[in-house]
Amino acid sequence: MPIRGEVDVESKDGSTYRFKGSAVIVKPRIIITAAHVVKNTKNAYIILNNKKIPVLFTVYVANFNKEDFGSFDIAVGYLMEDAKVNFYPELYSKNDELNKVCSIAGYGVTGTHRTGAIKTDGLKRAGSNVVEEEWNGMLVCGLKKTPHTTLEFLISRGDSGGGLFINTKLAGINSCIMTGEKGTLNSDYNDQSCHTRISRHKEWLDMIIKELERLDAKNGKEFESKLSELF
Repeated sequence: MPIRGEVDVESKDGSTYRFKGSAVIVKPRIIITAAHVVKNTKNAYIILNNKKIPVLFTVYVANFNKEDFGSFDIAVGYLMEDAKVNFYPELYSKNDELNKVCSIAGYGVTGTHRTGAIKTDGLKRAGSNVVEEEWNGMLVCGLKKTPHTTLEFLISRGDSGGGLFINTKLAGINSCIMTGEKGTLNSDYNDQSCHTRISRHKEWLDMIIKELERLDAKNGKEFESKLSELF
């Protein structure tokens, strides 16, 4: 799902910066996204069937550092109301992602792998790739190794927070792009995409989701107070 909102930093002219990213609905009230997408933001919401559903709050891994996305770039969000979809993916738990074919989705900038990502239209796109390596607690996909998958895909700006799936299970959260020393971060053939590894955080995610499903958002401030005590 696309996720939108405001960055909690005002510009010199008084206008408010807005962010655009992606998210995965894993339970009717719960999304998983990249921490760097929603950290220090406000008025966040997802868009489902042209309807805005507010994100009441988000929970991050304690070790997340926005200056260094790394393996802790993951967040759980709680929605104001149910987001009803046909399928809620399970979380991948096995430690065997390497060399597995995966599918990747998001709402980011698009283009070809020759031109790089150059067009913004807000549409959902998806494709496939292979998990080439596991680096710094992240799953890494590239474009240079052959044979290629049927619809070779690499994330770009705006895909952050979307999902990487293995056998329909959520195995990674889109985080960032890497490139060589003289490369450009534009998702061309010289780049690789990095995805926060779900299996590494599975125990934490299960605990957070279990607790959030027990809470009642209608309790207002009492709800937020209970949340701060839990996490």
